[in-house]
Amino acid sequence: MKYSTHVENPDVVLIGSGIMSANLGAMLKRLEPNLSIQVYEVTEELAQESSNGWNNAGTGHAGICELSYTPKREADGTVNVAKVIQIFEQFEHSKQFWSYAVEKGMVENPKEFINPVPHLSFVHGQEMVDFLQARYEGMSAHHFFREMEYSTDRATIGVWAPLLVEGRGEVPIAATKMDNGTDVNFGGNRSQPHPVARPAGALRIASNHRVVGLKKMDSGWEVRAKDLESGEVLTNHAKFVFVGRAVEVFPCCRRPAFPRRRDWGLSHWRPMADL
Repeated sequence: MKYSTHVENPDVVLIGSGIMSANLGAMLKRLEPNLSIQVYEVTEELAQESSNGWNNAGTGHAGICELSYTPKREADGTVNVAKVIQIFEQFEHSKQFWSYAVEKGMVENPKEFINPVPHLSFVHGQEMVDFLQARYEGMSAHHFFREMEYSTDRATIGVWAPLLVEGRGEVPIAATKMDNGTDVNFGGNRSQPHPVARPAGALRIASNHRVVGLKKMDSGWEVRAKDLESGEVLTNHAKFVFVGRAVEVFPCCRRPAFPRRRDWGLSHWRPMADL
């Protein structure tokens, strides 16, 4: 489904229709209902890139089971869990907003968006087993992760996740589990705006539009967006711009001289290997 609604000279332009833009748009409309907001999305349907379920883990990036936030052991054998604690705290803040959204009726059917689910990490091979144990010891020492369980027992892990042990050879295995994890459908229903953004009202969405230029002006930002169907390039102006998509696929934000300013925001994304 293609969206083609436009507002001239909006207060805010959101580039991308994924979870970051949806959350920001919903927050702004709750704080200042009179704000006019324009969304530009490069795909025809909404939230089909980084927020799509095939491209983004539904675990919500809470840090519980994402081993990439603790990629290696230190020289003394411990695992530095500072990044995990930071990520978990940020995710808890997001959940507070989503709880508010449910309470205020901003999300009509919460179960289409967010549900409780246990989070598991599983490894095999002695080196990875030792790593996971060190990770568990570091994380469970913090009150965020006090309820985390760790096991190398096949019967226990088999209860947690039967398919992980079924038919597996005699190789050392280990797993951690936390029952208070969350599954998030970051993309929502691709045929309509994300659940938290649907009641926002004045969100205007132009899908199949690629932003091809940003230029700082005296009174804000000039935004140039190309309609990928007609080829027409539209020019709009906004006081604030939020880039809610990967820096690596948005060329103008990769320029070293691109200024950091209070009147534009950027959702920075890095490849998994760089975490």
